[in-house]
Amino acid sequence: MNLIMRFFKQISLLFLLTTAFTFVGCNDDVDTAGPAIEITNVPDNKEFKFGSELKLDIHFNDPSGIVEYQIEIYKEDFTENSFVFTKLVKIVEFSTTFTVYQGILIPEKSENNLFYDEGIHIIKIAAVDYRGNISTYYKPIRIVYPAAE
Repeated sequence: MNLIMRFFKQISLLFLLTTAFTFVGCNDDVDTAGPAIEITNVPDNKEFKFGSELKLDIHFNDPSGIVEYQIEIYKEDFTENSFVFTKLVKIVEFSTTFTVYQGILIPEKSENNLFYDEGIHIIKIAAVDYRGNISTYYKPIRIVYPAAE
């Protein structure tokens, strides 16, 4: 009788281990998409003025967690006197969803004391998750000089 009980115990343990490995090994929900990114407070083609502050509310979401993101602003046609902004942020704590409130000063003139070219600019936000998946989000805006009074 002891031999039969031991046999059933071993069979039960083998069945339990096989079932566990089957569920772990057959996970088809592998994350292959980069983080979801959205600017929630700025509509497409919104106009901003040189010499003012651009305020962005940027929402990130990824089930694997976000490692870093980068914000870039550049003129659509990359002219010589284009306003350009770049900021890279590494995430210290594990986060799967969060919103960043980013203020960016749009200066009136360049470091060479030259006026920037007005027109369509692109806000580009790229983010990377813990699995190395990258996603990129684009938002067009207009940056112009205030009208003379």
